[in-house]
Amino acid sequence: MFAEYTEKQLAFKDTITAFVESEIRPLNDAYDLTLPFTAADIRKIWQKMIPVFLNPKDGEAIIDMKDIQNASHSGEGLLGGLPIDTILLGIAIEEIARVNPSLMCSIMISLAPAGTILVSRNDEMKKKYLLPVLTGQKIGCAAITEPGFGSHSAGFRTTAVLKGDHWLVNGTKTWISNGDISELCVLICSCDEGTGEPYTAQLLVDRDVSPYRSRSLPHMGLKQFPAGELVFEQVKVPAGNKISGSKEKKGDGLKKTLQAFEISRSCMALCSVGIAQAAIDASVAYVKERRQFGKLLGEFQMIQEMLSDMATETEAARMLAYRALSLIQAGKRAEAAAAMAKQYATEMAVRVTSKAVQIHGKAGLSEDFPIERMFRDARMLTIPDGTTQMQKLILGRALTGLSAFS
Repeated sequence: MFAEYTEKQLAFKDTITAFVESEIRPLNDAYDLTLPFTAADIRKIWQKMIPVFLNPKDGEAIIDMKDIQNASHSGEGLLGGLPIDTILLGIAIEEIARVNPSLMCSIMISLAPAGTILVSRNDEMKKKYLLPVLTGQKIGCAAITEPGFGSHSAGFRTTAVLKGDHWLVNGTKTWISNGDISELCVLICSCDEGTGEPYTAQLLVDRDVSPYRSRSLPHMGLKQFPAGELVFEQVKVPAGNKISGSKEKKGDGLKKTLQAFEISRSCMALCSVGIAQAAIDASVAYVKERRQFGKLLGEFQMIQEMLSDMATETEAARMLAYRALSLIQAGKRAEAAAAMAKQYATEMAVRVTSKAVQIHGKAGLSEDFPIERMFRDARMLTIPDGTTQMQKLILGRALTGLSAFS
């Protein structure tokens, strides 16, 4: 169970922090913070990040590329024994989100197909797509939510019917992270092999091979993080692009999708922690400079109380998130732990950034200061990957053994 960083993890954290300050922070001035990243933007930035993420120094890397192609696994669980260090992944997510959460969210989502491909038994798919995803040649997304079905992950209408050597896909997915810039999509849909017995499955859709339409969906925070609607109209997807799901094991495709939420929710929690930490850092610096009534703002007791609460809540969320990731790292299910981390951390970030706005006063409402952006960014994260309310229902089911889902 995660309690504190090891020496190697601390060394990795130092490496990531130095990289973030030298390479990521300057991007906040180089890019328009109100416009979504393009695929070319993400690819360019990701190329700089590859040496830190994928090429190990002193034996430490999130994914060891020396082992990745020959990785063997049971196919069970989320990672199945694959060479992915979830704690290092969490460290990188937190540090990058502290400076640019939109960028971190976009890259995290882009890598999502890699994890799905890794735990599949489709060796041909691994050979063709794994490295392009890991190296940013293909910008990825995961398409689950539909216009009429959000929190109800199993309630979808997108269909794929087998016609000879291809699936014919029809349906619409909405509020898909990276959707409008995606080049590779993990699509959850209802598959029918012509037997009239549909089952839930995941298909890998290469936009170059199987063109689908998309449009951008603007949102209140994380302005640089692209989101979009995907439209599939008679889209032909090669039959061999099925990742999971079968008529013999009808629940397998949905099971794989729900398991993937465990790591995405844990990572979303650490995105929130990164934003909250940035708000704390900015607030501490501000109260040590700003003067009121003849003394520094930081000398007022109520200001110190707010900072104390902010720091405590952020640390609690951090521990919950790393606890969930440590369970995943150990090959254990983390549904309840990830739900707890996600619901607490995302709501915590809203509270912390709100207090940061209050500490800054009128400056906290100004676009000249980053605090108002942090507040909007934090507010965004309580909904994706399952709302706060859904996480609480998952926890309630784990505690009582009774499901509130109809």
